[in-house]
Amino acid sequence: MGKTVAITGVSSYFASTVLPLLAADPGVDRIVGIDLVPPRTKVPKLSFHAEDIRSPKLAEILQGADTLFHLAFVVAEIHDKKKTFDVNINGSRNVFSAAVLNGVRKVVYTSSATAYGAHATNPLCITEERPLTPNQDSYYSLSKFRVESLAREFFAGHPDTLFTVLRAGLCVGPRTRNMFHGFWTRKASIFPGGRAPHLQFIHEEDLGTALFSVYEKDLPGVYNVASDDAVSSFWVFEKAGVRLLKLPAGVLKKAANAAFALRLEKVSQGWLSLSEHTIHMSSEKFKKEAGWAPRWTSEQAFLDYLAHRND
Repeated sequence: MGKTVAITGVSSYFASTVLPLLAADPGVDRIVGIDLVPPRTKVPKLSFHAEDIRSPKLAEILQGADTLFHLAFVVAEIHDKKKTFDVNINGSRNVFSAAVLNGVRKVVYTSSATAYGAHATNPLCITEERPLTPNQDSYYSLSKFRVESLAREFFAGHPDTLFTVLRAGLCVGPRTRNMFHGFWTRKASIFPGGRAPHLQFIHEEDLGTALFSVYEKDLPGVYNVASDDAVSSFWVFEKAGVRLLKLPAGVLKKAANAAFALRLEKVSQGWLSLSEHTIHMSSEKFKKEAGWAPRWTSEQAFLDYLAHRND
């Protein structure tokens, strides 16, 4: 008998990277998808449920699932931060509780490189053992940290559930149409002066194979997944054709907060804080234990995005 795989955030960009691989696997009989909106394209084997991850119905929906990918998350910034943390934190708690209640054997949570925080003291090739020091003014960085913390404590009390965390680099590729796409399609933008950060990407194809590897193999613990290299933020904007104006970081953050409050901009200062300093991870642990390797460098991944951004 084949397996049932459940995915929260099934309509998300992250989910789109692994869904075709799961659908094509003869060992998967059914995919249970949970999201507020259905996927844009038809997915074989998918049974879709329009539910909030905070819903008590998750306990019923996850019945029979063997593996759960928890991908649902508030990524794009909204003004209601109380709702943001309620969905990200309490929603995740509800997902994990429903999984344990149903005896789901394996739970996979996609965290982020931002859980390490963007700091001037960051070394190159950050390993999984480095303490997490999220940026306190970033709801995203802080949310990723808090979910990891609650999950670590929760699953310590449920050792029969195999729990895996993937801390992913910034995902890009032909289908990137998120808020970063909005930044990279502008004619001009403003950047914190006095900074020279680099970005570590992961191509959507590589993220998909990484997620599928965790489905195929039992890999408990925490793993970094990203391309090995990183590219200058200035190179990224230059290649994208975006002209940069540099302002002092403090001034720029105040301006961003004001513009966000007036709904003139889509992000406030938290995303600027994450762009000030390099977060560069080592993926050697995952390479060794999963037998995975990125096919795309950060440079190649971004150029592939650019080649398809007008599609």
